[in-house]
This record gives sequence, C-alpha cells and structure tokens, in this order.
Amino acid sequence: MTQEGVTLLAGTRQKSESYKAVQGCNDFLRMGPGRSLAGLYRQYRETQGNTTPTRSKATIEDWSHRYGWTQRAEAYDRALEDEKNARAAQIMSEGLAQAHERVVKLRDLAGFLETQLYEQGEDGVYHNVWVPDVKQIGGGEFAERVDIEHFNAAIISEFRATLDDLAKETGGRVNKSEITGKDGEAIVFREIGGVDLANDV
Repeated sequence: MTQEGVTLLAGTRQKSESYKAVQGCNDFLRMGPGRSLAGLYRQYRETQGNTTPTRSKATIEDWSHRYGWTQRAEAYDRALEDEKNARAAQIMSEGLAQAHERVVKLRDLAGFLETQLYEQGEDGVYHNVWVPDVKQIGGGEFAERVDIEHFNAAIISEFRATLDDLAKETGGRVNKSEITGKDGEAIVFREIGGVDLANDV
C-alpha cells in the first residue's frame, strides 16, 4: 500500500513517488494497450471536479519518465495476458471442454432419448413416437373434430443427431475429401522427362 491508501498496479513505488503520481500511473495502466500520455492528459482535462491527480501535461510527462511508466505498462499488460491465458487453460481443462466429458453427456442424452423413443403405453403403442393430435374438418356449425395421430419425427431426429455427435467426438465420422481436376474431371498424369506431372487443376 502507498500513502493515502493508493495501491500501485505494477512495479514498485519509489520513495519520491507521491500518491498522486501513483494514481496517475494507475490511470495510465488502466487505459490498456492503446494508452498514451496525450490520451491521459485529455482524460484529465475533460474530467469534472477536482478528482484528477493533475491537469498538467508537463507533470504527466515528468511522472512517466521519472517512474518508468512504459516499463510498468509492459509488465501490467504481460501480467493481464498471463492471467487470461491461465484462466483459458483452466477452462479448457475442465468440464465439457474435455472430449471425454462431452462423450459422457452425449451418451447419457442418447440413453434418455432411446428410453423415450421405445416407451410404450398400456396398449403397447409407442406413444412418444405416435403423438395424439386433433384436426378440424369443415368450418362453422358444420365443423367436425377428428382425433388423429402424427409421427413424432423430431424425437427421431434428435436421437440421430445425438448419435452423430457421439460418432464425431469418438472419431466415428471421417470427413472425406476428394480432389478432382479441372471442371470436376479426373486428374490425368503425363510423364515429361521422367517426371510425372498432373494436368491443370
């Protein structure tokens, strides 16, 4: 901690460094990679009230030179980047970021969908596959309600999609690439001087 309770964000406070200089340095660091002394000066000049450590461009430049703001900014940015990378590495090493965890979730989902798919009512009908519905025939006073069943294609589609995702996660789906010649024709090789050359592709 520095005097007045201001903590320097990067580097070590020098004995001659006032709390106002520390605040100025911190404000400079918080500006991010696009920071500049001119930008900090404009920020202070446009700030209402007496909350800035200085409104003098010369003072800002003096603090920066005397207390190594450029070096502190490099250290500050590097520390933030290291923290971000460490956080990203942690996230990518946990939970669903890991392939085997995704496989477990997909397997459980596939199992649930399969249970729903083959669930039968007392009448032996797969009631999640054949879903009751109502249709109206005619209109007005002559309208007639008709009870029907429609095929629940969505549950089949979801089951197939889950199986497809499982296959992709476990290497069961191999994307094949086919190389063809010009206009989709087969590539023809001819020998010139002992070297096989392909036709234009």
